[in-house]
Amino acid sequence: VEYNCNPGTNPKTGEAVKMTDPLTNHFPFKDVFGLYDHYVNQVNFLDFKHAITGGLLWKAQHPETEAYYNSKHAKAGASCDSCHTPKMKDPKTGKIWTSHFAASPRVQLKETCLTSKCHPKWTEEEAKYTIDSVKAHIKGKMRKAEFRISVLIDKIVAAKAAGVDPEVITKAQDHHLRAHILWEFWTAENSDGFHNPDMAKEALMKSAQAAFDGIKVIDDAMAAKTAQAAPAAVAPAAAPAAAPAGK
Repeated sequence: VEYNCNPGTNPKTGEAVKMTDPLTNHFPFKDVFGLYDHYVNQVNFLDFKHAITGGLLWKAQHPETEAYYNSKHAKAGASCDSCHTPKMKDPKTGKIWTSHFAASPRVQLKETCLTSKCHPKWTEEEAKYTIDSVKAHIKGKMRKAEFRISVLIDKIVAAKAAGVDPEVITKAQDHHLRAHILWEFWTAENSDGFHNPDMAKEALMKSAQAAFDGIKVIDDAMAAKTAQAAPAAVAPAAAPAAAPAGK
């Protein structure tokens, strides 16, 4: 689950949140879409300051439970032990025991994905293809969000160096925070989005959009600043008057 176990900063006041504060031992149990409002507007806690942009950001801690909650597999009745600690049968004695290998079901498909309770009609190759394709698709969404976020970071740095209004910088940093939360959640969650592909896809698309919105904030401000600094155009000289007729 996601939790805090470290000091941080109050984003409203800028004051340090020390280990004596209960927020340093905090379990919000929120899905990815509720985290911004929870940490920024309700409990006022962010983990660290970005070393380049100076903006405050949040750090995720393995939020598998929050990701899995309300997913397709959860609604179908599968639980953590269904995929990660399945029942095994000793081939010699026939004794049934519980595996505590706690690995991806991909390495023990017969006891997990291919049982009569799950996908008994699949072959091992079909199960592997499904797992791998879902994870690859979500990884692609993560890379797209990462690219947009990295561009936004560079834009904020350039805008600060150019002397853009601090209010504009703060607005762009907020877009960065929103994009970061929607992306960071899945970097800390250990299934590459497989625990809840629908949520992962939606969150990462929103992350990329939030970063794009931040980029536009900076681009618009930089364009206005460039236009303001440009020298005024010089009007062309007037043409000489024509000589009177007959002279």
